[in-house]
Amino acid sequence: MQKISVAIIGWGNVGRGCKRAIEECSDLMLAGVVRRSTSLNKEEPDLENTRVVDDISKLGKVDVALLCIPSREVPERVKEYQSLGICTVDSFDEHDRIVALKKDCDINAKAKRVVSIVGAGWDPGTDSAVRAIMRIVSITGRTTTTFGGEEGGRSMGHTAAVKSIAGVKNAVSLTLANGRGKHKRRVYVELLPGYDEDKVTHAIKNDPYFKMDPTEVLVVRNINKFNTLHHEANIERTGMQVNQIYDVEGVNPEFTANVMVCCVRACITAKHADQYGAYTFIERPLVDYLPGATLDEKLADY
Repeated sequence: MQKISVAIIGWGNVGRGCKRAIEECSDLMLAGVVRRSTSLNKEEPDLENTRVVDDISKLGKVDVALLCIPSREVPERVKEYQSLGICTVDSFDEHDRIVALKKDCDINAKAKRVVSIVGAGWDPGTDSAVRAIMRIVSITGRTTTTFGGEEGGRSMGHTAAVKSIAGVKNAVSLTLANGRGKHKRRVYVELLPGYDEDKVTHAIKNDPYFKMDPTEVLVVRNINKFNTLHHEANIERTGMQVNQIYDVEGVNPEFTANVMVCCVRACITAKHADQYGAYTFIERPLVDYLPGATLDEKLADY
């Protein structure tokens, strides 16, 4: 069976995780990594024997592009790759904009006869599927999702948002539980020389990622001590005489990368069925994300 050719767009923590995941999948092959032209000459041991380019057209045939980039760059880049006839997977994490993004990308995907899966990560993504199952099990009830626990966990989207603010050299944003279903943010920031701490703090707290939650900004000399990749989540639903609890924890970018890589199969399955368009994670059949050349193989753990 011909392997699916995959390109990784961006080389941060999620991009690195995607490369590791692809190497574990016998039905996928890595076409290469697309980076900024200014990063092409940087030495990266993990990219040894890997094609690294600044334009995806230099990789030849690519079936699916994994967009391992900040969420704010996703809408434009999805359309860019769709226009090249390439399917896409992203982990766009702005919950209140996902439906609009899907509808917007769907028009172009159908026109270009490709498939895009948007918001395919931990949350939104697999947690979205868990919440959907909980609603099936308890038709009425209340679902709450709590992230981070007492120690806090790294939010990929919030961290990327802070790093984009002028004056920030490096940063990590932690999400902490603040009551059942509520959250607060703790942001550790390294500043570039000459930047005012108060101005950077004000910019962070007024960024859309942070405006809705209590946010503490701490300026530190070196971010390494606080730069965790760990995250955790708890989802609960009670109703119809059923109590449901789902707990998950682990390395956030690794989790996200694994989900994105499995979405490659769902893209190609939909494309082969002429089901062109943009989809959220829960709109495609779960079986399409699983490895296996036949349905019997995919259902081996059923």
